[in-house]
Order: sequence, then C-alpha cells, then structure tokens
Amino acid sequence: MYPPAPGTYEMDPQRALLLPPELKAAPIESLTEKLFIERSLTENRFWLRIMKEHALFLGEGFSKGDTQLIQEADRFFHYFDQLLQRAHKTPETVQAVRALNEESIRTASAFRNFKRNLLILIINCKVAGYNFPLLVDHIAREAEYFVRNLMKFNQGIMEPIQDAIISENVFWLRIMMEHSRFISSLLDQSERNLVNQARKFGDDFEVLLGQARDVESMLYNKQPTYPIISKMNKDSESATVELRNFKKAGLDFIRTCQIKNVINPLLADHVVREAEHFLLIIKVLQHRLVLKQSGRSD
Repeated sequence: MYPPAPGTYEMDPQRALLLPPELKAAPIESLTEKLFIERSLTENRFWLRIMKEHALFLGEGFSKGDTQLIQEADRFFHYFDQLLQRAHKTPETVQAVRALNEESIRTASAFRNFKRNLLILIINCKVAGYNFPLLVDHIAREAEYFVRNLMKFNQGIMEPIQDAIISENVFWLRIMMEHSRFISSLLDQSERNLVNQARKFGDDFEVLLGQARDVESMLYNKQPTYPIISKMNKDSESATVELRNFKKAGLDFIRTCQIKNVINPLLADHVVREAEHFLLIIKVLQHRLVLKQSGRSD
C-alpha cells in the first residue's frame, strides 16, 4: 500500500483529533415497554386534539367559495375526533398502543400532506382566505413532529439525552417564537402594551432559538457535554413559563371581553396547552439528564 501523498492526511487512530467526533456520540437508547405505552398515549392524547383543532382553524380561514378545501378540513376534524376518543379508551398494552400509533401516523401524515400542498397553493395565490402561509407551515411542522415521534416510539428507540434536548429545544423554541408573533398580529393594535409584550416575547425566543441552533451545530451527535445542555434546557423553561403565564392571562382577558382582538378563545387556549406541553417535555428531559449524569437509568 502506498503511503499518503505529501500534504494529505489519513484517519489515524493514534491521532485522536483527526478522527470524526461523531465516533464519541452517545448511542441510540431503547424504550422500555412501560415508557413506550406512557409516552405514546401522552403524545396521542395531546397531539390528536391539537390536530383536530388545526383542522377547525383551517376550515374557518378559507373563503366561502373553497368548498372542497372546507370539506377536506372538516373530514380531518372528524377523523381526529374519532382517534382522540379512541386514544382515551386504548388499553395499556403494547399491541393496542402500537395499533393506535400506526393509525395516528397514517392520518397525521395525510394531514401533513394536505397542509403542505395547501401552503403551496396559498403562496401561489391560488387560494384566498385568512390562513397565513407561516401559520400553515407552523402547523405542518407540528404534524411532522407528531408523526416522527410516533415512528420512533414504534421502533422502540429514543434519541440520546443530549440530542433529544437539542432537537426538542430547536423545535419548540421556534413554535413559541411564532406563537408570540401570531398573538401580536391578532391583537387589536390599540392594545399597545400587550402587542409590545407579545413582540418582545417573539424577540426573546428568537434569541434562544438562535442559541439552540448554534448548540445543535456544535454538539448534536457529538460527545456528551451536559452542563451546557442543562443550562439551555433551564433557560427555555424559564422563558416558556413567562410566555405561558402571558398566554393564560390573555386567555382570561379574551374570555371576559376585556381586550380588543380577533383571537378565537379556543386558539388562545390551544397555544396555552402547547406551552404547557413544552414545559412537560422539558421536565421529562431534565429527569432523564439527571439520571444520566448520576449513572442511573429508569
């Protein structure tokens, strides 16, 4: 075998800095049957309701003449309603939960495709109405996230804790940022204080999202570096608690007609629940991280 040409390098196990850092990444972890059932049912019961409401909101945003789109959204509303009822009655067995996951994957994947195709029509000015392109993209990403989680559950795997914290934060911080900006655009602009608060939340979450994406670039699928990861999780938790409280106060104002806005109370409640779900995920991830750092596992 010829030696490498002058000025070139080869992968030399004796020169550690020349080896791919991904070699030191933590391995994919396995889900226990107990965790598979718990996580699957939690995700289904949360996201099926969210998907059902997405169908409702889309239908309300179409022009009256777009009857085919309205009917399709209504069909999805009823599909998800039926699945949600099923999710609350599913026996806590691996077989029953796996079957629920598979049906949710099929239905949510079809809904994802509907949203993605609708977005292209909206951007090309072939569909009018009040469904903003970013909102349709936002809810399509949520459907993709739901499907991706269920597929991993059915494969019996979960990301290593560092990668899980990074990917969850990158996903959810963007969702929280966009919620803040949607709220600022749906409040009457005479509600100056609330509009400004919502915009500031959007800016704050944009900063956190940028930081999370930097960490993703530096550490995703790399050697575990838990102190930085833990801090990112805690920063996200602190910011999301503040936003959740702002959303809850806004929901109370909307329900009691104390502020001027065009926000459906169900939509206001919808975004509160999503913030609370992110906080639940942070708590679950932090628990996994503590166990990993202590050398224990569930």
